[in-house]
Amino acid sequence: MPSAPALTTWRPSPAARVRSWLGDWLVVAGWLALLTLLGVLVRPLLDVPGPAGAPGPRRVLAADLAISLVTVVPYVLYLFVTESSPRSASLGKRWAGLVVAGATGGPARTGQVFARNVVKALPWQVAHLGVSRAVLEVQLPIGMTLVVLSLVLAAACMVPSLVGGRGLHDRVAGTRVQRASRSGPVDR
Repeated sequence: MPSAPALTTWRPSPAARVRSWLGDWLVVAGWLALLTLLGVLVRPLLDVPGPAGAPGPRRVLAADLAISLVTVVPYVLYLFVTESSPRSASLGKRWAGLVVAGATGGPARTGQVFARNVVKALPWQVAHLGVSRAVLEVQLPIGMTLVVLSLVLAAACMVPSLVGGRGLHDRVAGTRVQRASRSGPVDR
């Protein structure tokens, strides 16, 4: 029975982690550009009145729900589908030569990959909630608190990853990111 690799052999370099993030952020940027174009094209067709005072709680809730459904949910699904595939990697991870694995280096279970990506997207979701309040000019103290919380959560996910550890999302899900083996992706 082969022994587990030494800790330093599975850990990706900070450069590989950043390359992976940049690759996935390009995918997200493409999706957001498409949504922006669609919004610009569709908005004239909608009879959307201008702001008349502070929006009510229903409008804030509707904005939160719409933002989540068109941005955060597709992002989580993209990561989940690609990282739970036989390649165990999103497009950014494939570009950087990385895979998602279980905490001990074996294959990650589907539920782990899903949990990992929900926690990973949490800072983005919390930031959306804060920014929507700023844009709608309602609940500003709550909005600013949410923005700060999103930055703390993002740091808890990213910083440990850059110094050779596992981010919050990997710790919660019981996963880790490691270099792809020369023989291919993690066995499923």
